[in-house]
Amino acid sequence: MTYKNIVGKQFGLLMILDEFKNEKGYRVCRCQCECGNIKIIYKNNITSGRTKSCGCLEDRNRRRFVDLSNRTFGRLKAVAPTDQRKDGYVVWECICKCGKTVHVVGRNLIRGETKSCGCLLKERSNISNQRFGHLLALYPDKTSKNSPRKWLCRCDCGNICSVSISNLRNGHTKSCGCLQDKEYRTLIDGTCLEVIASSKVSKNNRSGIKGVSYYSKTNSWIATLTFKGKRHYLGEYDNITAAAKARWKAEEEIIKPFIDEHRHLLNT
Repeated sequence: MTYKNIVGKQFGLLMILDEFKNEKGYRVCRCQCECGNIKIIYKNNITSGRTKSCGCLEDRNRRRFVDLSNRTFGRLKAVAPTDQRKDGYVVWECICKCGKTVHVVGRNLIRGETKSCGCLLKERSNISNQRFGHLLALYPDKTSKNSPRKWLCRCDCGNICSVSISNLRNGHTKSCGCLQDKEYRTLIDGTCLEVIASSKVSKNNRSGIKGVSYYSKTNSWIATLTFKGKRHYLGEYDNITAAAKARWKAEEEIIKPFIDEHRHLLNT
């Protein structure tokens, strides 16, 4: 490797004063930074650009921040930066619309991760007198220590039950359990009337057409129809269009007359 003399040269904020080998045999340089500090630094760190100052530049960069003064983020208004830092980011003093003063990391304000002092979450958590299916939210269930976000609800059937607020909002729980006891399916000769009358296609269906599936071994499309507990094979086809036509023909001949005959049961 060719030796390169860098004494007297400038690298970033560093002026190279001297160069020598340390006790481990590595080449190091005695450098003077523009801030006045003198420091011993590995030569390869200097020439590669990894080190550009005695450390003051890093400290200076760390203290730089985007001025958020008087800017509003949700319910928070940034007032002034504090001397606090978190993960290298400036912590700002903010005033919430509710009047409370809080300290928030600037990054969280900019990203929208913090929008209030906490009052917004409390308001959203208040679902008193809101209806979810057959349930009316009454008040928080304070007896539930493991799940503080549970609410006591009155079901239309009269029962009182404790349900988590997340299950109420996402629709997982719509009653005290009484709905599970009701039978909504109309079964006739082993056929569910609601199922065959529905045009809904299974998520696993690659064709997008009810009763038509792809058979990879033969690179073909198969049409089938399940009716009164039996699976009817309608044929194997080279293309999806032919398979779909076979399925639709079977629906017209078998399913439609059955639905028409019992349509009055679907409306009850």
